[in-house]
Amino acid sequence: MSTLHVENLKGLSSGSNANKIIVPSGQELHASGHVIQVGSAIRQTYTTFTSSSYVTSGLELSFTPKFANSMLHVMCTSTLASYAGAATTGTVFKRTISGSVSYSPLGTTGHGAINTPDGATMAAYGGSDGASNNRQTPFTMEWYDTTHNTTSAITYTVMVAQNSGSSSHVCAMGGLGDNSAYHVVSTLSVREIAQ
Repeated sequence: MSTLHVENLKGLSSGSNANKIIVPSGQELHASGHVIQVGSAIRQTYTTFTSSSYVTSGLELSFTPKFANSMLHVMCTSTLASYAGAATTGTVFKRTISGSVSYSPLGTTGHGAINTPDGATMAAYGGSDGASNNRQTPFTMEWYDTTHNTTSAITYTVMVAQNSGSSSHVCAMGGLGDNSAYHVVSTLSVREIAQ
């Protein structure tokens, strides 16, 4: 591999591509720290859950990195709530690569933590303090995934569970759950960052 040493690159000052430096089709500019590609998914309905067992929120995204060593910035924004009793709720990212599952390594935050099947902990967020107080708690959850080590398709899924409460306490992601008029758009995005 040869190396070209330069201090500045400058496009031509005239013509149809004036002042542009063009990377031809089929070629890639690989610069550390730059975003290579972006993927996103949205969910416009809510998901209810009633126990500490993990369930999918219905929000997931398949993403294929271009480079195995890229950092993947995974981010979810939504709301959590509970009704029909007091409960707190939590979320975690599940990563699936060729059938192999792992979870985002989040530390204990908020009202506590729920252990994931592989021993990591999930961030927990407040819900409602009673049946008559149906609160929506907005949250943002991020994961800087540096351990995927693949250029195969990765599926990221947002998982939800109760941190406290009981099976009679109904929780929801993306809305109150007891009234379909009150829900928000939940988003999931992945940005591949060159290293």
